[in-house]
Amino acid sequence: MIDMVKDGKAITTVEAYVQAYYNRLTDSKTADRLYLDLSQLKDVFNHADAAGGEKPNLDLAVKYLAPETLQFLDGLQDNLDNEGIMASIDAFNALYENKKVFVNVKLTSAVPLTAEQKKRIMDKMQKRIGDATFFVKEVVDPKVMGGVRLESENHYFDNTIATKLKEMKRHILKD
Repeated sequence: MIDMVKDGKAITTVEAYVQAYYNRLTDSKTADRLYLDLSQLKDVFNHADAAGGEKPNLDLAVKYLAPETLQFLDGLQDNLDNEGIMASIDAFNALYENKKVFVNVKLTSAVPLTAEQKKRIMDKMQKRIGDATFFVKEVVDPKVMGGVRLESENHYFDNTIATKLKEMKRHILKD
């Protein structure tokens, strides 16, 4: 495995891949499933008697993995040996266990947002909610006219023009 440097720390290509893959996950259910599958795969490796020459039964283990997990493992490419698989499992599990609060967020806007815009919006949401892993599903809906709406299991922030117009209409008709 090739070492790379990030923030002054040496990281392996496997760790870099796992971090990038984890950051692209779209929902907490996928993260949960990957964590479960990878933990079971790790058990297969741990129960094989390497000293006795026994290899892990990967054919049986892989048969029951979710498509997302197979896609994750497929991305390891040159690191698909036992060491690479175990390193990727450990790196993913460390990320997963480090952030135990998962928030699925639906981000609605009138037009597609740039990466910088999404980052600013999610940084503000993180300040309100606290430290969590956000899984963002972006929705483009021209009916909102402008602004953004954030919806999660426990939070709702609506700063869209459509909502502001409805509030103005309600206020005008009320008087």
